[in-house]
Amino acid sequence: MSRNRIALAATAASACAALLFVAQPATASAAPQAAAPQAAGPYGCVPQGQTGLYLSKEGEATLTYSTEFVSALRKQNVRTEAVAPNSLKSDGRSMLIPIGEKYDNIELPSGRVCYPGGMKWTNPATDATYEVDDFWIKFEAVGNSKVFTTPNINGTPRAGGELNLANFTVAQALTTGQFVPHNGGIGPKRVTFTIDAEFARDLNRTLGTDLKAGDPWATLDIAWKGVPSRALPSFNTPELAGLGRISEALGAAQSLPNPFGAFGQQ
Repeated sequence: MSRNRIALAATAASACAALLFVAQPATASAAPQAAAPQAAGPYGCVPQGQTGLYLSKEGEATLTYSTEFVSALRKQNVRTEAVAPNSLKSDGRSMLIPIGEKYDNIELPSGRVCYPGGMKWTNPATDATYEVDDFWIKFEAVGNSKVFTTPNINGTPRAGGELNLANFTVAQALTTGQFVPHNGGIGPKRVTFTIDAEFARDLNRTLGTDLKAGDPWATLDIAWKGVPSRALPSFNTPELAGLGRISEALGAAQSLPNPFGAFGQQ
């Protein structure tokens, strides 16, 4: 849910990344890790009662749709909803997304991260619906990171299968002054997502909107909280390099003297 540089000191980040995951066995030289939990739970990514492979034990995120995106929907009187476990705030444009190992999972070896639930848009004039139920984020160390999903269009899985919803960069998320302690955890306070061409075409055809590739879609505020229960893999592969950047930043924050209460305590 792109990052050539972390504005945190590289040496400190590397050293502190080790601190963040102290006492967790290394997996780099071990046999390939078992596949991520399959979509069997009430929301998809992690079966109920199980623990996913994720960067933090828990946390919270808020996705706020851009003014441009909201205006395009309102022109067609399109109704916006959230798909559980996400919930729409009273402003109708901000969505609360619970995160953490009870919900999210890093798929190996692809490095994609599964987030359950999503969002739904309905055009009341035509009864057309476009629903995202579970999505995947591929964090890339260089270039665009992407948000993938296979949406349901009018209640049926998209004929063309999976598509990319939006693009963003890890580099922006890790900018100095941006990746900071807040909401009881640590993470970027504002990451900008832009609409991908496929997603724009899909919404225009289904809902009658007039969106274009590259239009602002939303901003994300995310705060990771607590050391994960499961040992994280080595991030020394191209597929996992983007996640490795975030892991290093979390490690650097962990080294600060009690920066935000109980973060890092199991």
